[in-house]
Amino acid sequence: MSKLSSTNLVSAFAQIAAEKNAVNLSNDHTDFPCQPELLASLVKHISDGRNKYAPSEGVYGLRQVIANRYKTDFDISFNPETEITITAGAIQALYTAISSLIKEGDEVILFEPAFETYIPAIEARGARPIFFQLNPTDFSVDWTAFTKLITSKTKLIILNCPHNPSGKIMPDESLEQLQRILNGTKISILSDEAFADLVYDERPVFSIARYPKLAERSVIVGSLGKALCVPGWKIGYCLAPESVMDSFRQVHKYLISSVNLPIQLALADYLGSHQCWSPFRSEFQHRRDFFNSLLDKTRFKFNRVEGGYFQILNYENISTENDIDFCYRLAIEHGVTAYPLSLFYHDKLDQSMIRVCFGKREEDLRLAAKRLAEL
Repeated sequence: MSKLSSTNLVSAFAQIAAEKNAVNLSNDHTDFPCQPELLASLVKHISDGRNKYAPSEGVYGLRQVIANRYKTDFDISFNPETEITITAGAIQALYTAISSLIKEGDEVILFEPAFETYIPAIEARGARPIFFQLNPTDFSVDWTAFTKLITSKTKLIILNCPHNPSGKIMPDESLEQLQRILNGTKISILSDEAFADLVYDERPVFSIARYPKLAERSVIVGSLGKALCVPGWKIGYCLAPESVMDSFRQVHKYLISSVNLPIQLALADYLGSHQCWSPFRSEFQHRRDFFNSLLDKTRFKFNRVEGGYFQILNYENISTENDIDFCYRLAIEHGVTAYPLSLFYHDKLDQSMIRVCFGKREEDLRLAAKRLAEL
């Protein structure tokens, strides 16, 4: 079982969850309903016949709403005509951005554990991924060690904040250090901010746009589905300087052509009339705190996450199994599915850690914690 690939592991766990009546915490499906106002707007646009193709770069009204948000929240201006593109989810935006920024022979530094989309996109361009391992205790960065990875071939650094899977938010001092490291270079940054709106404990919404010297060399990717809990709508966006966006749109045009029109229109309506883009943020924080209080009664070790809706659990006090086998036993014998952290490492590094999603109903979290406490 430990040789099963990551591509079908989530499906396998979903099947086990259905067969064993397990609590499925291995996926990233949250259990919050679509906001009624947003749903009503979507139904109206569909009913009114707005079902044709959208412009390739996205509905202008939605691009303008995004531009307004970044100006208000981060005091940075993006031209909706030339510097913002709507995409079919954050993953498509990431793949397109990577394809636009690098070429054969380039090197791209990414932090591990890393989201699985990055490496295939880098290798598809004939470039080389360079891996930097975050501290497994607190997922911090040793910037002295990081600097040693930069060479004349380094073209791009990929940041992910809030970080999936750890929920870590890179602190100001780290970003200031990165800024000093990159001074005088032509290295670009791809900032994956899919969970930017889901930050807790009164932290401000995250964006690399908050740091002007980094923002000027950055391509920003965001998700409109994560915070609104409609990930199946698959709507993301990309922000970049005009010269970079020109290349991005060329790739985007042939890769996806056009993104769902009525959904874009509905999101423009909803987001244009709401200052906060994360209506479920306080409820996510409540679920995190609720689940953490229950996990305190188990033998798992963990740090409280700062953003996103995933929690890393260390099981070294429970088992010496590798993380994939542990996850299978957890699902089959104890009725809880989780995701092995080793699948976020290129070399499948096993650190006795698993990832669970806490964006579930309280009764499911309570049942899952009860079963985890039996270990």
